Amino acid sequence: MRHYRLMIPGPLEAEPELLAPLSQPLRAHYGPEWVSEYREVLKLLKALFRSERAEIYPIVGPGSAALDAAIGSVSGDGSPILVLSNGFFGERLRQIAASYTREVSLITAEPGRPLEPERLEEELAHRPELKTVAVVQGETSTGVLNPLEEIGKICRDHQALLLVDTVASLGGVPLEFDAWGIGLCVSSTQKCLGLAPGLAPLAVSPEAWQRIESGQSPGWYLNLRTWKRFATEWGDSHPHPVTMPTGLMRALQLSLTGIFAEGLESCWERHRRMSALIRRGLRDLGFELLAADECALPTVTAVRVDRRISASELLSRLKREHNLLIGGGLGELAGKIVRIGHMGPTASPEQILPTLYALEQVLRTAE
Repeated sequence: MRHYRLMIPGPLEAEPELLAPLSQPLRAHYGPEWVSEYREVLKLLKALFRSERAEIYPIVGPGSAALDAAIGSVSGDGSPILVLSNGFFGERLRQIAASYTREVSLITAEPGRPLEPERLEEELAHRPELKTVAVVQGETSTGVLNPLEEIGKICRDHQALLLVDTVASLGGVPLEFDAWGIGLCVSSTQKCLGLAPGLAPLAVSPEAWQRIESGQSPGWYLNLRTWKRFATEWGDSHPHPVTMPTGLMRALQLSLTGIFAEGLESCWERHRRMSALIRRGLRDLGFELLAADECALPTVTAVRVDRRISASELLSRLKREHNLLIGGGLGELAGKIVRIGHMGPTASPEQILPTLYALEQVLRTAE
């Protein structure tokens, strides 16, 4: 099978040493030796989420599985939830929420624009029954970074539980679980953590647990009550309700160790600098950036296509002529934009500069 360089918004190019554990002999997912290693990974994840208070559960599956678990566990009894959406993945939050409760409210912003905290303030002030708010930190469909710190403060002021999707931002963008008052936070391994898909780390605050335990939630596997029961009752030998992908957990340990060896703040800064590099290069090539600089997501950049070349032709020629994959638009932006991922190991000049060169070559011959 032909190999393509992945500059899509995830999954991405993984370092060979991080893939190595996936080809090693399978190990048992229970017993004292395994539990010791498992707990070490949870400790590293707590540090990544910047939390002393959270309990961590590495849900086996994609990020959407953990979002399903988080939303279902707090709103599975039909309680109301407010979703903030400014793109395809904010809309996914709404769809997941609507599968659990009929009482889903929505605040939206135009694609390419960040959410406005003032609108959240007004909504919560007028509707005190809204006690859960869900939002995407980094909206990869548009390359927008939402103002999570401000959103968290408003939720704290109104005693609302904040549920956050950080699938495309954890590890590449500043996040402070405790300091920002986040209740539940979901991520995934195939983005900034630089791994294959298959694990979705989920952080749960004590306040979220109070909400979960005071209500009713459906299901078993994606019910956080189940995960907590196994962590408590089976903690010494099998602290999770399902078979854990031991190779991927070992790869996650290596990835997290590498992030902290670089320094988490340094990792955030690297993503910011590489975002500025690719945005400058795309502007020089004549592209119009979808998100303004002040709300640009440091891990994904979206640009509008113009009359020089269609989105489909650009994607096709990059793949055919340069062995390079970038992403297309989703939903209402399909055919109107293209998206470039630069996260984890692809947030580097060695990956970004060849991508800009390939784009330049395709545009030269399109004109």
